[in-house]
Amino acid sequence: MRIKLMGVGLTTLLLSACGSDLDRVRGQFIDSCMSGGGIKKSECKCAIDKLQDHYGEEGLVAIDQGGYPPPDFVDQLVAASNLCRGR
Repeated sequence: MRIKLMGVGLTTLLLSACGSDLDRVRGQFIDSCMSGGGIKKSECKCAIDKLQDHYGEEGLVAIDQGGYPPPDFVDQLVAASNLCRGR
C-alpha cells in the first residue's frame, strides 16, 4: 500500500512539477508522498534521499522535466521505501 501511495505521489510530482530546481522537486515529492496518507515525513524524506543517491541531483531534475521515470524507477522506489519504512 505504501509503495502505491508513493507511486501516486511520484505521478503527481511528474505531472505538476514544472520547475527545474532540485529543492522544488524534492519538496513536491515529499508533499505528494505525505498526502497519500499514513506516511511519515521522515519516510518520504528518506525515500527521496535514496532516489537522489541513485539518480543524482541532475537525474531527479531530468525525471521531473522529462515527465517519464527511467525503467528502473519503480524498483528504486520500492527499494527506497523498504529501507525507509519505520523511520
